Amino acid sequence: TSGNFYATGVLDVAEMSKFSTSATLGLPSGIVAGGNATYALSGKSGLTGLNVGASYTKGPLFASLTSASKFSTVTLGVVYKVNDDFSLVSLTTHSSDKICDVGGVGASYKASFGTLKAKYTGAGVVSAALIKEVAPKVTLTASGTASLSDFSNFKYGLGIAM
Repeated sequence: TSGNFYATGVLDVAEMSKFSTSATLGLPSGIVAGGNATYALSGKSGLTGLNVGASYTKGPLFASLTSASKFSTVTLGVVYKVNDDFSLVSLTTHSSDKICDVGGVGASYKASFGTLKAKYTGAGVVSAALIKEVAPKVTLTASGTASLSDFSNFKYGLGIAM
């Protein structure tokens, strides 16, 4: 660790099977970039994992871009804080097999009666939740989920956190 640079390295000394490393660097511009790699030392030797990622934060915008499976897929996440009460989010995955797979699109709204959250997944599922502090440090959550193609499988739940 040095300033805004963080790095790790792990060597499997018991079996001498692999070496893994990761590093991140934070820049004053709001960009954080990093990556990780795994190198197999025995059996299937060579580079077995290599991925990179970056995020950017400026004002109400946060965006992240990460790779997986040696760059075979890339995931883009975005959060936009419209104001102190309302935020929009999205998560998409991109690969050669599927240009754009929507993981989810959602919103969060802080109303006078509690926080309302809703999301839609690319699989055609909609979910919503209402989170309300009913007493100091006691939160009640009511939620529901349904497939847009079959509302007969509607699932609901209540939860209390203390």
